Amino acid sequence: MNLQSLVRPENAVMKRDRVGTVLSVGLVLIVCLAAPRPTQAIDQVIRRSSTTPTRGKITAISKTGLTVKPQVGADVTVPANDIVDVRWDGEPAKLITARGADRAARFKRALEGYADVMTDPKSNSANIKLDLQFLIARATAGQALAGAGKLADAKAKLEAFLQMGGANFRYFPAVGLLGRVELALGNHDQAKTQFTTLSAAPWLDYKMAGQSAQAKVLLVQDSVDEALAAFQKVITQGGNSTDAAVKGQKFAAVLGKSTCLLRKQGQASYEAALKDLAGVLNEASDTNTGVLAEAYLRQGDCLRLLGRQKEAVLAYLHVDLLFATEATVHAESLFHLGTLWSAVGHPERASSARERLRSDYPQSPWTKKLAK
Repeated sequence: MNLQSLVRPENAVMKRDRVGTVLSVGLVLIVCLAAPRPTQAIDQVIRRSSTTPTRGKITAISKTGLTVKPQVGADVTVPANDIVDVRWDGEPAKLITARGADRAARFKRALEGYADVMTDPKSNSANIKLDLQFLIARATAGQALAGAGKLADAKAKLEAFLQMGGANFRYFPAVGLLGRVELALGNHDQAKTQFTTLSAAPWLDYKMAGQSAQAKVLLVQDSVDEALAAFQKVITQGGNSTDAAVKGQKFAAVLGKSTCLLRKQGQASYEAALKDLAGVLNEASDTNTGVLAEAYLRQGDCLRLLGRQKEAVLAYLHVDLLFATEATVHAESLFHLGTLWSAVGHPERASSARERLRSDYPQSPWTKKLAK
């Protein structure tokens, strides 16, 4: 027997072993690659300044913002005044639907949705629970301010959130809302306290919002000249800023100034207000529905007081047809349409407007004025 015949079987065995080893390693790799790997939690921060959410794990929360750790790259700090909403990792899908109803001012549906979400096991995380508490308080306040809910309930829910969320990114929005509720309740000093806190926020748009809100307190207290000066100060503070949020607050202050001019009465005041309002309507973004709705409302007020009834109807109709989701302003426009339609020869439309005011906004002060 030669040497080759003795070596060949051994070589064959070794080759088979190597092939087997390679196949085994390959199978292990395939299994490892196919097996689900742990993934990083993905929260999504919806921002005013971007059409793309900031995605990653929220690692820090404060009253001034959030810190997000993306899957790739450095941590991202999102200031609170740039946050529209947060979609939390693992949150129930129906929370998205409830938020959508809230944004569309369908507060009853939103509150029903939030209540349903509260009972979902996926809502057990501390972050989701606290955010839900704010969302429920916000929708309750929106409903109450629109005249379809109780202001006392809104106040209680906002105060309860602020006790828990003093270090939360929802803090300043909750403070501003509580101030509006206090003002609607006639609690002027308490409202002023909240608005003063809001004006101490570290961002110009929030500062301007707080200062305009304080001017509204002065206006409610019949200090028209002081309120007018305060609104003008906010307008000046906004300057020529191109920041969308600052521009929005500047426009809101112009609306406050126009309301002051309406209170001062007289043709010159009404015409000055109309000029200011035309500027807002020409410059405000289509997305700034709150500003546009109130601008058309005040335009209608000016035209009505100048005796230009048909033009006033058209202005109020803009609110009714285009901005019905701005509930507080919509209720006021329906009240005026309830009288002006008759004045221009359409009593049936006047009756319809009054009926819609009663049914849609039963608790609104404008509904209560119908009985007077």
